[in-house]
Amino acid sequence: MNKSVAVIESMATPVDLNNRDQLIQNAITSLSSKVVSHHSDLLAPIAVDAILKIIDKETATNCDLNNIHVSKCIGGTIDDSELIDGLVFVGHKASHFAGGPTRIENAKIGLLQFPLSAPKTDLESNVVVHDYTAMDRLLKEEKKYILDLVKKIIASGANVLLLQKSVLREAASDLALHFLAKKKIMVVRDIDRDQIDFISRTTGAIPVAHIDQFTSEKCGKANLVVEESAGGESRMIKILGCPNQGKTVSILLRGSNGLVLEEADRSLHDALCVVRALVKKRSLVPGGACVEMEVAHQLQVYSREIFGSDSYVCRAYGEALELIPYTLSENAGFNPIVFVTELRNRHNDGEIYSGLNIKKSCIEDMSKTQVVQPSLVSISAITLATECVRMILKIDDIVMSR
Repeated sequence: MNKSVAVIESMATPVDLNNRDQLIQNAITSLSSKVVSHHSDLLAPIAVDAILKIIDKETATNCDLNNIHVSKCIGGTIDDSELIDGLVFVGHKASHFAGGPTRIENAKIGLLQFPLSAPKTDLESNVVVHDYTAMDRLLKEEKKYILDLVKKIIASGANVLLLQKSVLREAASDLALHFLAKKKIMVVRDIDRDQIDFISRTTGAIPVAHIDQFTSEKCGKANLVVEESAGGESRMIKILGCPNQGKTVSILLRGSNGLVLEEADRSLHDALCVVRALVKKRSLVPGGACVEMEVAHQLQVYSREIFGSDSYVCRAYGEALELIPYTLSENAGFNPIVFVTELRNRHNDGEIYSGLNIKKSCIEDMSKTQVVQPSLVSISAITLATECVRMILKIDDIVMSR
């Protein structure tokens, strides 16, 4: 295994994270085998730019893909997908009750985890009203409670409210929406709980669980909060230009139907993982199975220099790696025996970068093509496969269980 890793590292070339074109070419290679490969010129730059926005190019050794939020929207085509430096909520809309605003500039955002509605009892119970005075008193108390909430919200200076989805009662009553609309405060309801942390890191808003804790310091800021059409009757909310934005970014992925969107989402995630691999280990190797073939060749040569059972193990290890170019040529519709034999001869002659070019249906020097992959991918594959086999070989019996 160590010999294989050494061969791969000797074939690797360093990559500079400031070289955007080189990173994009890596992402395009990962997308070339996908159903959405004809959109790789769009998805690859989105994946690269998203990763570069959430890392420090000089010091980063890893990146957290949880800092990239992908929102899927049915309507339009994949070509309409875009990278958004901010937030996007697909399927959400601003409250239009009583003419509430749908566009706020220089927004001050409040992130509320409590409902703007009258409180309910902990136990399910019924209130029986016998006369008009009692009913009037009940309505006045509710109005007074809602007015107190709205006054404290106005005192904080917030003009955009993001309300977490509430299970026990409605997130905002009609009365509260009416008062907030009169004060030109935008209200977006039913924000999922798992989005709260991402919203907080992006806008700088601190989640508030009680109205008494809601102050101006807890609010986030954005240059623009706007409601837009997402196609058909669907709407979406965009929050753009957050001055206190952390290392987060959003991607709006569009497609004509759910199946296309799911496939595009999986392909985009693969492209993000490839770029992340380059952040972890900043080196590239050529593709087309030339690396695996060269490792197999070097192991065959090395097996003739050692003696005993180690020689047989080393030779078998090398022969196993030849299965990768064999499978690659077979999946491409070529004669695998012819191509693998030719590849073996080329590498015996010292052409270490000879690999299978599927697009041209031939064997050529892959270092001169644009087909590349992170060296970490090849190293991890060999390392993990070897460790798995070693673990299996330690087992001397198998217990069948249901």
